[in-house]
Amino acid sequence: MFYSLSMGMSDSIYNVLKTLVDIYSRENIPVKSKEIAEALKVHEGYIRNIMSVLKSMGLVISKAGPHGGYVPTSKAYDIISKQTLSVPIYHNNTAIGYALDISLIGLLTERPLASMRVLGDLSPYVQKEVRVGPLPSGIVIMGKLIKADLESLMEVDSVVSIPHVPVSEIMTRKPVTARPDDPLDKYIDVLSKRRYRGIPVVDEQGRPVGLLMSSRVVEALARCAGNIKVGDVMILNPPVINASDDIYDVIGAMLANNIGRLLVVDDEGKLVGIVTRTDILSRIASLESIA
Repeated sequence: MFYSLSMGMSDSIYNVLKTLVDIYSRENIPVKSKEIAEALKVHEGYIRNIMSVLKSMGLVISKAGPHGGYVPTSKAYDIISKQTLSVPIYHNNTAIGYALDISLIGLLTERPLASMRVLGDLSPYVQKEVRVGPLPSGIVIMGKLIKADLESLMEVDSVVSIPHVPVSEIMTRKPVTARPDDPLDKYIDVLSKRRYRGIPVVDEQGRPVGLLMSSRVVEALARCAGNIKVGDVMILNPPVINASDDIYDVIGAMLANNIGRLLVVDDEGKLVGIVTRTDILSRIASLESIA
Protein backbone atom coordinates (compact mmCIF):
# COMPACT_ATOMS: atom_id res chain seq x y z
CA MET A 1 0.00 0.00 0.00
CA PHE A 2 1.37 3.42 -1.02
CA TYR A 3 0.88 6.73 0.73
CA SER A 4 2.09 9.80 -1.14
CA LEU A 5 3.05 12.69 1.14
CA SER A 6 2.45 16.24 -0.05
CA MET A 7 5.54 18.42 -0.29
CA GLY A 8 3.86 21.83 -0.63
CA MET A 9 5.70 24.82 0.81
CA SER A 10 4.45 26.40 4.03
CA ASP A 11 2.99 29.86 3.47
CA SER A 12 5.45 31.74 5.68
CA ILE A 13 8.55 30.36 3.93
CA TYR A 14 7.00 30.58 0.46
CA ASN A 15 6.01 34.22 0.90
CA VAL A 16 9.53 35.22 1.93
CA LEU A 17 11.11 33.30 -0.95
CA LYS A 18 8.66 34.70 -3.50
CA THR A 19 9.24 38.26 -2.28
CA LEU A 20 12.99 37.76 -2.58
CA VAL A 21 12.62 36.41 -6.13
CA ASP A 22 10.29 39.25 -7.12
CA ILE A 23 12.62 41.98 -5.80
CA TYR A 24 15.75 40.39 -7.27
CA SER A 25 14.09 39.87 -10.65
CA ARG A 26 13.08 43.53 -10.68
CA GLU A 27 16.34 45.11 -9.45
CA ASN A 28 18.92 42.43 -10.37
CA ILE A 29 21.09 43.19 -7.31
CA PRO A 30 21.43 41.34 -3.97
CA VAL A 31 18.38 41.95 -1.78
CA LYS A 32 18.68 43.18 1.80
CA SER A 33 16.65 41.48 4.52
CA LYS A 34 15.28 44.92 5.39
CA GLU A 35 13.75 45.25 1.89
CA ILE A 36 11.93 41.94 2.25
CA ALA A 37 10.79 42.84 5.77
CA GLU A 38 9.38 46.15 4.57
CA ALA A 39 7.60 44.49 1.65
CA LEU A 40 5.97 41.91 3.94
CA LYS A 41 5.56 44.33 6.88
CA VAL A 42 7.35 42.03 9.35
CA HIS A 43 10.37 42.31 11.65
CA GLU A 44 13.75 42.14 9.92
CA GLY A 45 14.99 39.55 12.42
CA TYR A 46 12.18 37.27 11.33
CA ILE A 47 13.35 37.53 7.70
CA ARG A 48 16.94 36.70 8.68
CA ASN A 49 15.62 33.65 10.50
CA ILE A 50 13.70 32.44 7.44
CA MET A 51 16.75 33.11 5.27
CA SER A 52 18.76 30.71 7.43
CA VAL A 53 16.20 28.03 6.63
CA LEU A 54 16.23 28.87 2.91
CA LYS A 55 20.05 28.85 2.79
CA SER A 56 20.14 25.41 4.42
CA MET A 57 17.84 24.20 1.65
CA GLY A 58 20.00 25.63 -1.12
CA LEU A 59 17.38 28.15 -2.20
CA VAL A 60 19.36 31.34 -1.52
CA ILE A 61 22.97 32.42 -1.20
CA SER A 62 24.22 35.41 0.76
CA LYS A 63 26.77 37.94 -0.46
CA ALA A 64 28.81 39.95 2.05
CA GLY A 65 29.86 43.57 1.87
CA PRO A 66 28.14 46.96 1.69
CA HIS A 67 26.45 45.96 -1.54
CA GLY A 68 25.68 42.46 -0.35
CA GLY A 69 22.42 40.73 0.40
CA TYR A 70 20.51 37.63 -0.63
CA VAL A 71 20.33 36.14 -4.11
CA PRO A 72 17.90 33.36 -5.12
CA THR A 73 19.36 30.26 -6.74
CA SER A 74 18.06 28.61 -9.90
CA LYS A 75 16.47 26.04 -7.63
CA ALA A 76 14.47 28.85 -5.99
CA TYR A 77 13.02 29.88 -9.34
CA ASP A 78 12.08 26.27 -9.96
CA ILE A 79 10.41 26.08 -6.55
CA ILE A 80 8.40 29.25 -7.19
CA SER A 81 7.28 28.07 -10.61
CA LYS A 82 6.21 24.67 -9.32
CA GLN A 83 5.27 25.72 -5.77
CA THR A 84 6.98 22.66 -4.36
CA LEU A 85 9.64 22.36 -1.71
CA SER A 86 12.50 19.97 -1.13
CA VAL A 87 12.49 18.69 2.45
CA PRO A 88 15.84 18.27 4.25
CA ILE A 89 17.18 14.84 5.17
CA TYR A 90 19.24 14.78 8.37
CA HIS A 91 21.88 12.53 9.92
CA ASN A 92 22.84 13.52 13.47
CA ASN A 93 21.09 16.90 12.99
CA THR A 94 23.15 17.71 9.88
CA ALA A 95 21.39 18.14 6.53
CA ILE A 96 22.83 15.58 4.09
CA GLY A 97 20.36 15.92 1.20
CA TYR A 98 16.83 16.85 0.20
CA ALA A 99 13.74 14.83 -0.68
CA LEU A 100 11.59 16.12 -3.53
CA ASP A 101 8.78 13.68 -2.86
CA ILE A 102 8.14 10.73 -0.57
CA SER A 103 5.94 7.65 -0.79
CA LEU A 104 5.34 5.35 2.18
CA ILE A 105 5.16 1.67 1.22
CA GLY A 106 3.48 -0.93 3.41
CA LEU A 107 2.89 1.46 6.27
CA LEU A 108 0.77 -1.09 8.15
CA THR A 109 3.24 -3.96 7.69
CA GLU A 110 6.13 -4.99 9.96
CA ARG A 111 8.73 -3.41 7.66
CA PRO A 112 7.35 -0.19 6.16
CA LEU A 113 9.54 1.61 3.65
CA ALA A 114 9.85 5.16 2.40
CA SER A 115 10.74 5.78 -1.23
CA MET A 116 12.27 9.20 -1.89
CA ARG A 117 13.43 11.12 -4.94
CA VAL A 118 16.40 13.03 -3.58
CA LEU A 119 18.94 15.74 -4.29
CA GLY A 120 22.47 15.12 -3.04
CA ASP A 121 24.76 12.13 -2.59
CA LEU A 122 23.46 9.97 0.25
CA SER A 123 25.74 6.98 -0.45
CA PRO A 124 27.98 7.61 2.63
CA TYR A 125 24.90 7.22 4.84
CA VAL A 126 23.63 3.83 3.71
CA GLN A 127 22.79 1.66 6.75
CA LYS A 128 22.80 4.75 8.95
CA GLU A 129 19.92 6.40 10.80
CA VAL A 130 18.38 9.37 9.05
CA ARG A 131 15.47 11.74 9.62
CA VAL A 132 13.30 13.31 6.93
CA GLY A 133 11.33 16.46 7.63
CA PRO A 134 9.39 17.93 9.14
CA LEU A 135 7.29 18.03 5.99
CA PRO A 136 4.94 21.01 5.59
CA SER A 137 2.18 18.63 6.71
CA GLY A 138 4.01 18.32 10.03
CA ILE A 139 5.19 14.72 9.51
CA VAL A 140 8.70 13.56 10.44
CA ILE A 141 9.98 10.18 9.21
CA MET A 142 12.84 8.37 10.97
CA GLY A 143 14.61 5.18 9.99
CA LYS A 144 17.60 3.55 8.32
CA LEU A 145 18.74 4.41 4.79
CA ILE A 146 19.09 1.18 2.80
CA LYS A 147 19.49 2.51 -0.75
CA ALA A 148 21.07 5.75 -1.92
CA ASP A 149 20.35 6.81 -5.48
CA LEU A 150 18.20 9.30 -7.34
CA GLU A 151 15.39 7.11 -6.01
CA SER A 152 16.45 6.31 -2.46
CA LEU A 153 14.88 3.92 0.03
CA MET A 154 14.75 3.84 3.82
CA GLU A 155 13.37 1.42 6.38
CA VAL A 156 10.89 3.34 8.49
CA ASP A 157 11.23 3.06 12.26
CA SER A 158 8.69 5.73 13.15
CA VAL A 159 6.44 8.37 11.65
CA VAL A 160 5.71 11.30 13.96
CA SER A 161 2.99 13.82 13.23
CA ILE A 162 3.78 17.29 14.54
CA PRO A 163 0.50 19.14 15.20
CA HIS A 164 -0.41 22.29 13.31
CA VAL A 165 -0.39 24.53 16.36
CA PRO A 166 0.58 28.22 16.27
CA VAL A 167 3.60 29.28 18.26
CA SER A 168 1.36 31.53 20.35
CA GLU A 169 -0.21 28.43 21.96
CA ILE A 170 3.03 26.93 23.27
CA MET A 171 5.29 29.92 23.91
CA THR A 172 6.05 31.46 27.29
CA ARG A 173 4.33 34.84 27.30
CA LYS A 174 5.78 38.05 28.73
CA PRO A 175 9.21 36.63 29.51
CA VAL A 176 11.69 38.46 31.70
CA THR A 177 13.57 40.93 29.48
CA ALA A 178 16.72 43.02 29.75
CA ARG A 179 17.93 46.24 28.13
CA PRO A 180 21.39 46.64 26.55
CA ASP A 181 22.39 49.41 28.97
CA ASP A 182 21.36 47.48 32.10
CA PRO A 183 24.18 46.40 34.44
CA LEU A 184 24.88 42.70 34.12
CA ASP A 185 24.77 42.21 37.89
CA LYS A 186 21.04 42.89 37.80
CA TYR A 187 20.36 39.55 36.09
CA ILE A 188 22.80 37.18 37.78
CA ASP A 189 20.31 36.19 40.50
CA VAL A 190 17.48 35.90 37.95
CA LEU A 191 19.49 33.49 35.80
CA SER A 192 20.70 31.38 38.73
CA LYS A 193 17.58 31.23 40.90
CA ARG A 194 15.10 30.74 38.09
CA ARG A 195 17.53 28.57 36.12
CA TYR A 196 17.01 30.53 32.93
CA ARG A 197 19.43 29.76 30.13
CA GLY A 198 18.69 32.96 28.28
CA ILE A 199 16.96 36.32 28.71
CA PRO A 200 15.73 38.34 25.69
CA VAL A 201 17.21 41.80 25.33
CA VAL A 202 14.90 44.44 23.82
CA ASP A 203 15.13 48.06 22.71
CA GLU A 204 12.91 50.96 23.77
CA GLN A 205 10.16 49.81 21.39
CA GLY A 206 10.18 46.28 22.79
CA ARG A 207 11.85 44.78 19.72
CA PRO A 208 14.46 42.05 20.34
CA VAL A 209 18.06 43.14 19.75
CA GLY A 210 19.93 40.44 21.63
CA LEU A 211 19.90 37.40 23.89
CA LEU A 212 21.65 37.27 27.26
CA MET A 213 22.84 33.68 27.66
CA SER A 214 23.80 32.28 31.06
CA SER A 215 26.98 30.79 29.59
CA ARG A 216 28.21 34.24 28.57
CA VAL A 217 27.41 35.64 32.00
CA VAL A 218 29.51 32.90 33.62
CA GLU A 219 32.41 33.71 31.25
CA ALA A 220 32.17 37.41 32.13
CA LEU A 221 32.19 36.64 35.86
CA ALA A 222 35.19 34.35 35.42
CA ARG A 223 37.14 37.26 33.94
CA CYS A 224 36.28 39.30 37.06
CA ALA A 225 35.55 42.29 34.87
CA GLY A 226 33.61 45.09 36.52
CA ASN A 227 30.92 47.48 35.31
CA ILE A 228 29.75 45.10 32.62
CA LYS A 229 26.57 45.92 30.78
CA VAL A 230 24.15 43.47 29.20
CA GLY A 231 25.01 44.81 25.74
CA ASP A 232 28.68 43.89 26.29
CA VAL A 233 28.01 40.15 26.45
CA MET A 234 24.66 39.55 24.74
CA ILE A 235 24.30 37.64 21.47
CA LEU A 236 23.36 40.11 18.74
CA ASN A 237 20.44 39.68 16.34
CA PRO A 238 18.98 36.47 17.82
CA PRO A 239 16.73 34.40 15.51
CA VAL A 240 13.04 35.18 15.87
CA ILE A 241 9.77 33.55 14.84
CA ASN A 242 6.32 35.04 14.34
CA ALA A 243 3.62 34.18 16.89
CA SER A 244 1.29 33.00 14.10
CA ASP A 245 3.78 30.47 12.65
CA ASP A 246 3.37 26.72 13.18
CA ILE A 247 5.41 24.40 15.40
CA TYR A 248 7.12 22.86 12.37
CA ASP A 249 8.31 26.33 11.30
CA VAL A 250 9.94 26.59 14.74
CA ILE A 251 11.61 23.20 14.35
CA GLY A 252 12.97 24.12 10.93
CA ALA A 253 14.34 27.42 12.26
CA MET A 254 15.94 25.75 15.28
CA LEU A 255 17.66 23.15 13.10
CA ALA A 256 18.83 25.76 10.59
CA ASN A 257 20.30 27.95 13.35
CA ASN A 258 21.45 25.07 15.58
CA ILE A 259 19.72 26.55 18.62
CA GLY A 260 17.14 25.39 21.15
CA ARG A 261 15.15 28.60 21.65
CA LEU A 262 13.59 31.33 19.54
CA LEU A 263 12.26 34.75 20.44
CA VAL A 264 8.64 35.23 19.37
CA VAL A 265 7.51 38.51 17.84
CA ASP A 266 4.20 39.95 16.63
CA ASP A 267 3.56 41.50 13.21
CA GLU A 268 5.17 44.75 14.41
CA GLY A 269 8.35 42.96 15.43
CA LYS A 270 7.76 43.42 19.15
CA LEU A 271 8.67 40.64 21.58
CA VAL A 272 5.63 38.71 22.83
CA GLY A 273 7.21 35.49 24.09
CA ILE A 274 9.93 32.87 23.88
CA VAL A 275 9.65 29.26 22.66
CA THR A 276 12.09 26.46 23.47
CA ARG A 277 12.72 22.94 22.30
CA THR A 278 11.23 21.75 25.61
CA ASP A 279 7.98 23.59 24.84
CA ILE A 280 7.67 21.69 21.56
CA LEU A 281 8.46 18.32 23.09
CA SER A 282 6.01 18.91 25.93
CA ARG A 283 3.21 19.72 23.50
CA ILE A 284 3.85 16.68 21.34
CA ALA A 285 4.11 14.40 24.40
CA SER A 286 0.83 15.70 25.82
CA LEU A 287 -0.98 15.00 22.56
CA GLU A 288 0.47 11.48 22.42
CA SER A 289 -0.66 10.77 26.01
CA ILE A 290 -4.20 11.84 25.17
CA ALA A 291 -4.23 9.60 22.09
